[in-house]
Amino acid sequence: MLLFQNIAVLMIFYASDASQDGCSFNDKRTCNTPIEDLHKDAHCNIRRVEELSEENFNKYFKDQKPVIVRHLTRNENFAKQASLEVLLENYGNEEVILSTANTYSYDKVSMSVREYIEKFVQKSEGSHRVYDSENGVERLYLFGDNYQPWLEKFLSMYDQVPYGDSADQALSFGLGGDLSGVPFHFHGGGYSEVLSGKKTWFLFEAGVVPDFNPNKTSLHWRRTQYEVAKQKGLLECTIVPGEVLYFPSGWYHATLNMGVTVFVSTFLAS
Repeated sequence: MLLFQNIAVLMIFYASDASQDGCSFNDKRTCNTPIEDLHKDAHCNIRRVEELSEENFNKYFKDQKPVIVRHLTRNENFAKQASLEVLLENYGNEEVILSTANTYSYDKVSMSVREYIEKFVQKSEGSHRVYDSENGVERLYLFGDNYQPWLEKFLSMYDQVPYGDSADQALSFGLGGDLSGVPFHFHGGGYSEVLSGKKTWFLFEAGVVPDFNPNKTSLHWRRTQYEVAKQKGLLECTIVPGEVLYFPSGWYHATLNMGVTVFVSTFLAS
């Protein structure tokens, strides 16, 4: 099942403008975080468990706090179907709807899977980086309410999280280049599973509004506001293939992909 219409609109309030005059990436006086440091796994202060029954999930985590569960789904075969090579071969001419990587994700752009992968994903690493801009409105990213008919059939192969009724889960396929992601926002609860690559999550509990500029990228926030955020209750962790992260409703969260990353987001109806 794809995204519910009523959750396609993110629920956002403007946060503090503390980062709006943040440094540019070339300003070595105020922020010069080396690229290699940005690729290090986050210090994980979110609980990881090897197995978690639905009963214990409902009792200890649902609507309360995030948790990372290993080996919760069986998506090894789906991950192979979602590799760049197979996507190009089987779905290269299909259309995807991309969003700008700012908090509100106002703008939508359509292009083929092949064009997106070749222009924005494969060129996000090394000397041909295309993700150095700090302006979210200049970045295109496959995530969120990206409904396309071919994706419905494609996602039918995905092994959904075995908690609750699968009919209450809306699936969204995502693919992002190195150091892509979305800045802070919040909405209903859900899950995130990485199929390849790594994804770092930054979260604040419900009621805590982080300092961020909604039109700057999560990379810009990581380079300018991260150290301050760590002193204000920031939760963070880098998830890898074989792990599912649960995030509760109303928690501000941002993401940063480490390397080319393929993922599936699951949004809950309630």
